[in-house]
Amino acid sequence: MEIQSRLLTVDFYDCKGDRCSTEEALRDQVSDALRTVGLSPIEIISSGQESGVLSLLALVPGGHVALHVHPAMRHVSLDVYLCQENVALDPIAHVLRKFFQPDKIKSTHLRRGDFRAPTEIRPKTTTRVAPIRKIKSTGAKVIRILARRNRH
Repeated sequence: MEIQSRLLTVDFYDCKGDRCSTEEALRDQVSDALRTVGLSPIEIISSGQESGVLSLLALVPGGHVALHVHPAMRHVSLDVYLCQENVALDPIAHVLRKFFQPDKIKSTHLRRGDFRAPTEIRPKTTTRVAPIRKIKSTGAKVIRILARRNRH
């Protein structure tokens, strides 16, 4: 059976705080991201809650893009769902990654309507950590190791 659609889910962690603030900026960025793959939104709906959470849904021919921004947690959730096999999903996430500048990214690709062998249809998950986050994490580990050595 043919693949009916594809889904890309991306979590952006520790985003730059000032990037998560306005609905208008989110609308512009999602529109720009869609243009990179030759898509134009049919309609973009956005909503801001009292808690500061911003939600945006962009309807495109044969799919949608959903974005949920949690400024207090500096976290952004992105879902890209397309029924078009010839459109790449990663460039959309790449444009939004440049905008939000997260320290860590977790992305999952899923094919819908794919009935091949179960080992072939597992979601493909990748994690990416920004270089500065790696440096901070490595530095913290080195300090802990040195502190333990000094105790003995």
